[in-house]
Amino acid sequence: MKKILTFLMILTLALFLVACNDDENGTDDTGQVEITNDERLDEDESVVRVNDTEIKGDKYNQIYTQVKLMMDQYGQDVSDLDLVKEQSVSILVEQELINQDAKNLGIEVTDEEAQIEIDTMKEETDEEQFSQVLKTYQITEDEFKNQLVDDLVTVKYMDHEFDVEVTDEEIEEYYNQLKEQNPERIAELDTEEVEEEIKSILSRQEQSEQLAERVAELRESAEIEILI
Repeated sequence: MKKILTFLMILTLALFLVACNDDENGTDDTGQVEITNDERLDEDESVVRVNDTEIKGDKYNQIYTQVKLMMDQYGQDVSDLDLVKEQSVSILVEQELINQDAKNLGIEVTDEEAQIEIDTMKEETDEEQFSQVLKTYQITEDEFKNQLVDDLVTVKYMDHEFDVEVTDEEIEEYYNQLKEQNPERIAELDTEEVEEEIKSILSRQEQSEQLAERVAELRESAEIEILI
């Protein structure tokens, strides 16, 4: 479940990186995954209750689609629909637990902040590619924006709650691994910029592990009722 929790935080980025990679390679494996009407829920159907908050079918359908597509891309068996449903519900529960704790701490993300991120994504890709990614993952821009708000809340929550320190040795080890995997590409990049990016990646990894532990604690004290 820790991998799924990590997926939650990188989902927004993954939507673009995976799709862009597929586009460059001339493939689109995600199009082969079917989401049937039987798998979808009515938008107003109650899916799960987390403390005093009910999560509805509209949000479940978004996450379910993305979980199934991502599982397929990573070679996991998507014929087990109960597993896809279980992981989708788990993601919804975990995100709601984070949102509730973040709210108690005064952490919030505005629509304006989410829109700035979207505008940046569009600048770094292009309108056509952005639209294709949304189409691939069967999500509208408004739905994407709402999901992005959750992702940004998670990032702010981690920064607020978890102080991590990455050592020079860890950065060097990671850098050497990248250099072995793709020496030509690494040689083209500015070493200082690469090391800063590595530091950010390693920091997020450590925060992700601490977040998984925190969510497990929040689960224990929460009232959770699955309604489907």
